[in-house]
Amino acid sequence: MAVKARDAQLGNLSHDYAEVNGVRLHYAHRGQGPLILFLHGFPQCWYQFRHQLAELSQDHLVVAPDVRGYNLSAKPQDVHAYLTCTLVEDIRQLVVRLGYEQFVLVGHDVGGAVAWSFALHHPEMLSALAILDTPHPVLFDEALRHDPEQQEASAYMLTARAPDAAGVFSVDDFRVLRESLDHPFIDQETLDCYVQSWREPGAMAAALRWFHAEGQGPPAPDGTPAAANIVRHIHPLTVTVPTLVMYPTADPWIRPASHRGLDRYVSDLTFIEVEGATHWIAEEQPALVSRTIREHIERVAGASSEPPGARLNG
Repeated sequence: MAVKARDAQLGNLSHDYAEVNGVRLHYAHRGQGPLILFLHGFPQCWYQFRHQLAELSQDHLVVAPDVRGYNLSAKPQDVHAYLTCTLVEDIRQLVVRLGYEQFVLVGHDVGGAVAWSFALHHPEMLSALAILDTPHPVLFDEALRHDPEQQEASAYMLTARAPDAAGVFSVDDFRVLRESLDHPFIDQETLDCYVQSWREPGAMAAALRWFHAEGQGPPAPDGTPAAANIVRHIHPLTVTVPTLVMYPTADPWIRPASHRGLDRYVSDLTFIEVEGATHWIAEEQPALVSRTIREHIERVAGASSEPPGARLNG
């Protein structure tokens, strides 16, 4: 079973599966109370939020699924099965299956893109939203079209959606991905867990299908224009859910232009720059991330008569 080697440090962490939206999703969970659901990014899995699961489960039910295509979750072959709106429906059905009508959603990277989309599709289900790094889709689209720094930073997306992408990322035992995670705060045992998840049959090709399905990226050499707005069918594109965005300023893949003007698209925004932090902020500064999410939830709860994460039927 992939990426379960260090569960001991998480106490009574449990693993389960849910049949939702025509696929089988694996998820880790712990605790009781209001629901917080965490969505990981590429190329990680549920395990990237292990520190937040341990901390926030003290007074919440915390759930971290493997997004479809990753680790132990289903890996459909059809690229169209990885459209963001489909992943949003996966999460909606999972939350309903867990017995909740409202919850707090946390997303990073690809999971952050799904989280933004979820907030636009189903704002009534969210008491609060927390985004680690990922730009609002409209601003990301603008930056990819007009900002040279972000265009250069996102060049990897052109590789990720190439026909041979899985082979490129898998060469030499996933050397490119291992090097991207080569930081002091990601130890060898943690890296081994991620490598194990990438070795799951079909996992690398499946994880990359989201990039193929959405076509995100800067202008391509073949003339394909830049694109990043995965919610172009929704109007207006203003997120009404109380939203926390933590932006690690040393992220080489998300540059400042991608967040510029965010207050135009989020009506209740808390934006925090974390100076010098990297893309992997949940693991680099776990205590800060957990504390800031908790403070955001408490602020929202203090401004509302309803506790975040209300259950169905009370």
